[in-house]
Amino acid sequence: MSAFSLSKVDKFRQSQETGREDLIDIKFPSEMVKPKVAIREKELLIFVVDDDPSFMQILNTHFSKLTLKSDKGDAFQFKVKNYATGRSCIGELDRKPDLIFLNYYINKGMPNALTGKDTLNKIIEINPNQKVLILDDLNVKLRGAFVENGLRDYIINDIAALEELNNTILDIINREY
Repeated sequence: MSAFSLSKVDKFRQSQETGREDLIDIKFPSEMVKPKVAIREKELLIFVVDDDPSFMQILNTHFSKLTLKSDKGDAFQFKVKNYATGRSCIGELDRKPDLIFLNYYINKGMPNALTGKDTLNKIIEINPNQKVLILDDLNVKLRGAFVENGLRDYIINDIAALEELNNTILDIINREY
């Protein structure tokens, strides 16, 4: 039962004046029915291949709280899987990640470890259409070489780059999904 009730006079007036156009039916926001908007929600799988645990944590925290909306109004959330080596990432490509963030200088100087370049080549060999973003500070010559070989984009590896990363991912979402 409502906390407010109409008096007998109010009920009588209401019954007599239902046809009047100057009456305003006011509803509280909690009483209003929200329009159903057809929003598709999709979870994108991201592989982060980096040997820097603190940067991996930054990306995990960032993407666990992030929802990006495409131009079509679809909402995209993210599931992140971390890999400290290129081999571990390559071994899981059957999971079909939507996007791979790769540190180009991963495991630099470690014997028997795949470099970022080797990892990128293997990824493209296995799945030529895989979207890979290099997350590192590449010199200008390397940037040009990557772009010539089909690299979509690169992001400089620092905290200030998260906004640029969001924009790059949103650009990919708007083109691909």
